[in-house]
Amino acid sequence: MKTLVTGATGFVGRHLVEALHEQGRDIRCFVRKTSQTGFLQQLGVELFYGELGDQDSLIKALHDIDILYHAAGEVFALEEENYSKVNISGLKNILEACSSGSVNKIIHFSSSSATGPNQYRDVPVNEDSPCHPITPYGKSKFAGEKIIEEFSIKYNVPAIIIKPPLVYGSWLSDSSRVLMFLQLIHKGLFNIFGDGNNLLSLCYIDNLIHGVLLAEKENRRTFETYFIADARPYTLNEIAETITREQGKPLPVSHLPLWSANMLSIGLSIASKLFGFTSPLSRNTVTELKNNWFVDVSKAQKNLGYQPIVDFRDGVKKTVEWFMNHYLPAQK
Repeated sequence: MKTLVTGATGFVGRHLVEALHEQGRDIRCFVRKTSQTGFLQQLGVELFYGELGDQDSLIKALHDIDILYHAAGEVFALEEENYSKVNISGLKNILEACSSGSVNKIIHFSSSSATGPNQYRDVPVNEDSPCHPITPYGKSKFAGEKIIEEFSIKYNVPAIIIKPPLVYGSWLSDSSRVLMFLQLIHKGLFNIFGDGNNLLSLCYIDNLIHGVLLAEKENRRTFETYFIADARPYTLNEIAETITREQGKPLPVSHLPLWSANMLSIGLSIASKLFGFTSPLSRNTVTELKNNWFVDVSKAQKNLGYQPIVDFRDGVKKTVEWFMNHYLPAQK
């Protein structure tokens, strides 16, 4: 059984490929020529160079592939049209390439952003909740979910959509929200906007990969969607306090009003375009942080036997250890 992984050089893709490699799987990674592939080369997996916009390269990459893990995607785009280009058009391209190939199952990585925030603070969203995404990223992932479902039904190819919330762990991408938290707390610049009591579901990377591999084993020849997350949600205050303790930093005590966050995000957005840097606080970030993002994983527990294998405190500890021992030294 041969497996193709897109987005293999990204945060989630890296951990997924490592887990598949530990299982002794026959893995092919679809990567761009500009990608940093040193880790994949060390594993000895097959590399296939191409682009989601290049249909010919996709068709060749999918030759003799049984399982497709589609982890490639645009998460934090400087220009909003890039979300559509990668998360919608790129997805359509790879599915079109699948339509005449040997793929027997597709596992697609979406996001809780595709569903949107909770209508009520203490009521989690689940796989049957109506989707009301509030960010360009979330809207593009929701559009992708509908495309996957239509493809699965039309071609009778089992497809599973995995919808994690914010994922944390080692080897975070440079644009990660979690990495932003780690950096700001380390520098003593972290402030909580609002009261910090909004609920956020998180997912440690090992828990996500554990749930994904369980989903692959599911024998249903159908289309399914699963939320995969840690055991319970946490308030923004709890998250900040846990990270600061692990970093040995003073606890953040300042809570700034949301209007100041909106003003700051506008200013940083203008500055980022003028000086060519990625703003650590975008208007979309503020929109996300002021809402509740609380998901229900009971469907994954019932159908897949999913249970988180790493708890929140241990996950944060491991994430901070990577940040202090690997990420920070590499920045010097």
